Amino acid sequence: MKNPFLSVRMRLLALCLGSVLVLGGASAFIVLLMVQDQQDREERQTQFERYETVHAVQQAQGLFRHRSGQTTSANAMGDKAALDAARTAQQVAKTNLDRELLRFARFDETSAKRIEDANSAVADLSDRAIAAMVAGRQPEVVSNLTDLQQRLDQIEETLRAAKLREQTQLHQRQTGERQRVENAIRFASLVIGGAIILGLIATFTVVRSVIRPLQITTDAIRQVNAGAIEIDLPPIRPDEFGDMAVALRQFRDQAERLRRLAYYDPLTGLGNRARLEESLQRAIDRSRQTREPVALFYVDLDNFRAVNDKFGHKAGDRYLGEAASRLNRFMPPGAQLCRHSGDKFAITIDRLDAGSSLENTLREQADSVLRGVSESYPLGDHLLHMAVSIGIAVFPGDGETAEQIIASAEAAMYVAKKNGRNNARFASAQLTGTMRKQLALASEIRRGLERGEFEPFYQPVVDVEQGRVIGAEALLRWRHPENGLMPPSDFIQVAEESGLINQLGELCLIKAHEQAQVWASRNRRIRVSVNLSVRQVHDGKILQILRGFGSSPGSRERLIDFELTESALLDSTEYSHTMLTEIKRLGFRIGLDDFGTGYSSFSYLQRLPIDKIKIDRQFVTAMGASKQALAIVSATLTLAQNLDLGVIAEGVESTEQMRQLRILGCKLQQGFYFTRALPAADFEAWSIAFERGGMEAHALSVASREPVTIGLR
Repeated sequence: MKNPFLSVRMRLLALCLGSVLVLGGASAFIVLLMVQDQQDREERQTQFERYETVHAVQQAQGLFRHRSGQTTSANAMGDKAALDAARTAQQVAKTNLDRELLRFARFDETSAKRIEDANSAVADLSDRAIAAMVAGRQPEVVSNLTDLQQRLDQIEETLRAAKLREQTQLHQRQTGERQRVENAIRFASLVIGGAIILGLIATFTVVRSVIRPLQITTDAIRQVNAGAIEIDLPPIRPDEFGDMAVALRQFRDQAERLRRLAYYDPLTGLGNRARLEESLQRAIDRSRQTREPVALFYVDLDNFRAVNDKFGHKAGDRYLGEAASRLNRFMPPGAQLCRHSGDKFAITIDRLDAGSSLENTLREQADSVLRGVSESYPLGDHLLHMAVSIGIAVFPGDGETAEQIIASAEAAMYVAKKNGRNNARFASAQLTGTMRKQLALASEIRRGLERGEFEPFYQPVVDVEQGRVIGAEALLRWRHPENGLMPPSDFIQVAEESGLINQLGELCLIKAHEQAQVWASRNRRIRVSVNLSVRQVHDGKILQILRGFGSSPGSRERLIDFELTESALLDSTEYSHTMLTEIKRLGFRIGLDDFGTGYSSFSYLQRLPIDKIKIDRQFVTAMGASKQALAIVSATLTLAQNLDLGVIAEGVESTEQMRQLRILGCKLQQGFYFTRALPAADFEAWSIAFERGGMEAHALSVASREPVTIGLR
């Protein structure tokens, strides 16, 4: 029920009247203080000018004495030229002294007159002393000099007294002004204090019943519109604000249900992608009016996938929660933190000052986030090093819409990852153009994985002595719906940089294993080699996949081999060695691809559980024209024989190469000389035809064809 005695309108009117009275009184008092301060300033300036005048007279008097002394010396020496110059300088000094004495006389005529008379006597006594000195009347000289000194002392004393007097008056005036200011402050304090007390008494009811409820209601509406989770709602009162409070509660409850579904991440409680895009676009629209830049930090957790795979998704969720907490703690004041997707967060910073220092400011803020997040995080018995990579985009400059700014910042973040992680990079036109293409390709790869567009092709490994196909290398191809069949060179690099290489590798491994099982069921035991990336070596998930593989039908033999390049083994840590040893223990063979192209081939053979090596295509190609290449191939075959390792020569493209390798003792060969990589069905048909025809028939067939052009694997 509304209060019939005092409506909100009447309370507001009373508040306005009280405010007018207080402001009017305060304004009148301020005007009075300003007038008094102006008068004090003028008087203080006048007093200071008098003090300066006395000081100027002292300087002019000293100069006049100095010039007079020069004139006396020139006269005594009888140097007419020097005497004329000294008298001219004396006259100028006398004119200056007279001018200053005239100013002095305006406020101290007595002292000025005394100084002027003394100066006249000084000139006369000086002339008389010189004349007596010339005439040899020593007593008269002493008398005149004594009188002269008395006159000079009189002048100095007069000026000293005048200066002291003016200085004292200036100090007294300043002291008086300070006293008046203190008195004014005391009086103002009493007046303002009294006004405040009266105002408090007069407006107490208004403050409690109008201003506070209105403020709470307004803040609550703002919080609801901003999508806040915790909202301070106004109390339900028996007046107009009570009706608003009831309506606001109903609106809040409904809006919160909808907003939490649409705008918030359930794991971290932060705004989600939709919330980020909406708030960022709102900041951009505001920036177009205020000309204040808006910045976006796109933050990605480094090596989060490893945490998830090694410790499980629940531990990964805790890790994400801790990261969100640290980002929220160390991000710039007033910024907004959202979770964009997965382990990626975004920090929106608006109302920035435009200028040359903007980049430095953002860099310092990014460095603060990097340092704050990088503290070690205890997870069970493990101590994890948390780190992030940050991409920074700024509106305007890096995009016109929220979507473009996010894309630019994400592209810059991937550049930060490529540059060693745990750092920040700014977006640029060239960078974002290239990275956007890569991000678009990464997105297409994800869709391709979902739609099953990737499949392995198989390039045969041939035993040239027996004329049999004994193995195959699985090489992934992408049947793109628009671009047609795409080789790995078109997408592998982007897959590695975007973290999709593991999914592609797992897909190729699973399909290759399934195909090897199919061939084995048809009594064709073909060993299929699958490339193993360094990411998969460091990822414990591959062991789970391998443990789920069965042996070939009718045998306990594993038909999958793994091939690693030397570049993948550069980080040959104890963990890598343990992983490869476990893969070998499960019955799978491990080969070293591109042998001889790295720096530590022999050390790999000694330290790692290697079963076979592949002679790189560059040595096979150069073998006919280079003695060095031929020697390397021969030495590799001898080394492999002594170490009991299998050897495959890849990149065989001519009959001459095939025969020369066979003579050297390399019977397992692979290359375009036999065939390019083929789909599974075509591979099976080709291998059957090849084994029926034999090596001689194949050599004749190759000789009748056009020369082979070296292409992509």
